[in-house]
Amino acid sequence: MHIEYRVSQSDYVSATTLANRKRSNMSALEHFWPYIFCIVWIAIGWLPGGGNDLDNPDDLYFELGGIPIFLIFLWIRRRQVKGEYRKLSQYRLLHALDLDTNGLRLATSVGLTRSSWDIYEKYAENDDVFILYEKGKHTFVPISKSHLAYLQVNELRTLLSANLPRA
Repeated sequence: MHIEYRVSQSDYVSATTLANRKRSNMSALEHFWPYIFCIVWIAIGWLPGGGNDLDNPDDLYFELGGIPIFLIFLWIRRRQVKGEYRKLSQYRLLHALDLDTNGLRLATSVGLTRSSWDIYEKYAENDDVFILYEKGKHTFVPISKSHLAYLQVNELRTLLSANLPRA
């Protein structure tokens, strides 16, 4: 199978989010910790003995104080991922990817790389991208779906399922 694509910034953000959620339980915890923090923050205000007085504005300020902190955490994460994308200039190049039963062959203007299926541990997908997790590393290979037709997406999914377990 031969596909050509570029990884846009939104594709990279989607791939990074998917990679963090699906790699392991600890990476999923790292992904969801701002949400957990906000829920715990609000739950602390409703614990018995906390002096829950809805007429007291201090209690309301404490309860609603978790929301801006939550939004700041998400903004910092989004900013970090966008900064990573700016540093990784190879993703903006045109990728020509050939997949077969032996492995992958990725050609860009920087060079040509050939890899077997053995260096990948699993794959995952969402509406925007496929990602291939490399064994023993926290790196992944994003494959954008935006440049693929429906039949190509199904063929790629079948090929990946035949060679790698799904995350």
